[in-house]
Amino acid sequence: MQDDHDEPNSLVRESMRLFLATAFCLTLFALNSILCRAALVVWGMEPLQYTAMRGLSAAVMLALLCAVHIVRGLPGRGSVWKQAWKESSWAGSLFLFLYMICFSLAYMAMPSAAGTLVINISVQFGMMGWGMAHGMRLSKMQAAGLAMAFAGLVALLSPGLTAPPLISSLLMVVAGLSWGGYSVCGRGASSASLATAGNFFRCAVAGLATACVASVLESPAHPAAYACALAAGAVASAPGYVLWYVIVPRYSLTGSSVIQLSVPLITAVLAAFLLDEAITLRLALCSVPILGGICLALTARQKKERDS
Repeated sequence: MQDDHDEPNSLVRESMRLFLATAFCLTLFALNSILCRAALVVWGMEPLQYTAMRGLSAAVMLALLCAVHIVRGLPGRGSVWKQAWKESSWAGSLFLFLYMICFSLAYMAMPSAAGTLVINISVQFGMMGWGMAHGMRLSKMQAAGLAMAFAGLVALLSPGLTAPPLISSLLMVVAGLSWGGYSVCGRGASSASLATAGNFFRCAVAGLATACVASVLESPAHPAAYACALAAGAVASAPGYVLWYVIVPRYSLTGSSVIQLSVPLITAVLAAFLLDEAITLRLALCSVPILGGICLALTARQKKERDS
């Protein structure tokens, strides 16, 4: 006979596993910024080399995950390789490459936490903008949340001694909008993990071309920089994205988006400890309306969808 306490204990264990997996995945996302800054600023790597190595190492890792059936194909639809290719698109891979190259260029001069904050709000604005262009109407609460977040972003980027560099900030905005475009391209995919693998496989073409250009235009970097770039692709990017797509069905669409708002905070803590980057008063104060506004807009969207 089953113990009456088994079911509650099982739910607690399952919740704890989900919490730990989510925390680990979000930390991997934050490490993308930390590893990029470490390679570019601490070890002197140049952005084309970093972008090429990150993209190619992610593609190799995803190929390995497909080979050992961690990324699996759907039954009756052919090989996992064929499915990954069909689930992806050249448009998606173009947005993915644009995100990676702008991400690298921006982090040459932008602090880790500020960069994560800017890319986060840019993704949300890009997705909301796409929705509005396709007939979505914002509620008053959604509009108020986005206005609050935008005001926080303007305050963060306004001229001042502690403001992030404007050009780097604009590059990070493009990186965020590109990630939003990449997400839109994958909306019709049957498997997000297969689409991710296929897009990185396609993106390897641009990665190889970038590596060739980098070998001519850029100087060799310190071995530690190459280690950071490899870790960013093979650990923080490829497995991180696959793990996220395993976890995300456990949350609502809005819930998963709100959870990702913790990434800038995790990045700020890691950057302070690992890169000795200061958490400025401007960054701390501007984070409140930016993250709070995005959270308000996302939860208002969930309420609107539930009521409709």
